[in-house]
Amino acid sequence: MTKLTKSLCVGAAAAALLFCGPSRPAYASKPEARTDRGYSPEQTASYYYTEGIKNNIMNGDPQQSVDLFKKVLEIDSTHAPTLFELATLTISEPETALRYSLRANAADTGNIWYRTQLGRLLIATQRYDSAMTVYNSLLKAAPNNPDNYRLIAMLYEQKGDPEKALIILDSAERQLGAVEMLAGYKRQLLLNMKQYDRALVEAKAMVENFPYDEDNYVELAELYTTLGQLAQAQEAYRKAQEINPNSLRVIASLNDFYKRTNDNVRFLSTAAQLFRSKEFPLETKLKFFEELTQTPNYYRDYYVQLGELASSLAITYPEDYRTVELYAKHLIAGGFLEDALSLYKSHLNDSTDRKEPFNTVIEIEAYQKRPDSVAKYTAMALQRFPSDPELYLRKGSISAYMLNNPKEAEPAYREALKYAKTDSLRSVIYGVLGDNYQTLGDYKNCFKSYEKGMKLDTTNAVIYNNYAYFLSLRNERLDKALAMTEKAIRLSPNNPTYLDTYAWVLYQLGRYEEARTPMRQAVSLDRTGNKELFLHYGDILYKLKDNFMASIYWKKALESGYDPEQIEQRLKQIE
Repeated sequence: MTKLTKSLCVGAAAAALLFCGPSRPAYASKPEARTDRGYSPEQTASYYYTEGIKNNIMNGDPQQSVDLFKKVLEIDSTHAPTLFELATLTISEPETALRYSLRANAADTGNIWYRTQLGRLLIATQRYDSAMTVYNSLLKAAPNNPDNYRLIAMLYEQKGDPEKALIILDSAERQLGAVEMLAGYKRQLLLNMKQYDRALVEAKAMVENFPYDEDNYVELAELYTTLGQLAQAQEAYRKAQEINPNSLRVIASLNDFYKRTNDNVRFLSTAAQLFRSKEFPLETKLKFFEELTQTPNYYRDYYVQLGELASSLAITYPEDYRTVELYAKHLIAGGFLEDALSLYKSHLNDSTDRKEPFNTVIEIEAYQKRPDSVAKYTAMALQRFPSDPELYLRKGSISAYMLNNPKEAEPAYREALKYAKTDSLRSVIYGVLGDNYQTLGDYKNCFKSYEKGMKLDTTNAVIYNNYAYFLSLRNERLDKALAMTEKAIRLSPNNPTYLDTYAWVLYQLGRYEEARTPMRQAVSLDRTGNKELFLHYGDILYKLKDNFMASIYWKKALESGYDPEQIEQRLKQIE
């Protein structure tokens, strides 16, 4: 255990002590104050003290109680009960609470309650040497309180002297007999000291002294696992399950055991039990599932078992969209697109402010090449989110690319512009408008849209690339096109599409040797088998009189789906 961990342990113990246990001992009050006109019960320390206690209990107003207790101190600055109460009420400010507690102890040196509070606050403020002095005195005054032994042992551990901590715990055992809390701490201390044999003896003693507590068998099983005694560990787990087969602690520990022993089937089976339990936090389950699915081979080999985990989350937490999405993504990973689509559609009306289900439904319908369905769900999404520019962009794309009707796309893109709130998004929309005008053959508006987009966002590499490419196709303003492709590549250095455009502009300029390198990089970086890249590389190589390699890349373009007639014309040039 690191020093930091030790400090945290002591701090945790302090926190637990600060907020539990008897908080109010019986007090003997001092004589009441009198006014010049005689006895006035409403101006005495006892009155304000009683009102402070009553207010805190009945009204739950700690600040009002603090104000009342401060009035007590104005009358009697050494009123120990009030100082004790103020230390309790200001516990969220440990330094302030400590000052009150020190004054209470100075006023009444024999009160064990005050001294116990002081010890807790000294630990909370990391005054460990002073806390040790206080707890040693408490141990003499109350030798049958196991918490005093525990905290002294923890303070010795904090000081880096675990052997003395063990001596304290041994003395507690001689004084009090077997105390489960102290025995558990002693075993953990031995594990931290890597004294596994002694820890094993303690663990065995725990199950003998407390045989009906499944946690003790779990501790024994975990220790056996650490020592590599797996058969003994399994037997201890079996006994733990006999006592309480539904114990979350037992199942979680077994799950870890199966993970450590690479028993993936049982590991996932116990994981399924944990996933069905609402005691196991959802956030932990989601992170657990994410870690499991990081490795593609593991996901493939245990797809069915992982599906049980995903479906149990969707069933156990139907109101949480994250679990629905997780299960839907699992279905998609297995190729069950229609099942995933149905699941997403069933949650379209769950929330008035959730756009993700609509987006995914539209994406799947588009992937399945069902333009009518894409249009339908896009329209539904726009009814729900009428001011969403991305949905208008999607609507325009349906017309332009799925329905092959770019003229109908323009109004949707214009609507997107109306609702776009940032210059970067407006730049994207102008870029899309430019592409659409290019498809329509309206080059004047095409280039005008590109110019507007570039002014709005000088980092929009897509516009630089597309503008340059369409200039190269028209073989005009090639110097400007070259400058734009160079900027696109600076913004996105390893993009094969941008490298292709750069090489093609160089080709149009007749700079074939310079074009070879970026074109070769584009082909190398591309993972889609882009037929245009193969064709362009073949054209460049042909100009460099490398006919053999040119024919190879033209044939690759043909295999990737390029127009056979055009490839045939190119190959005839070589013949």
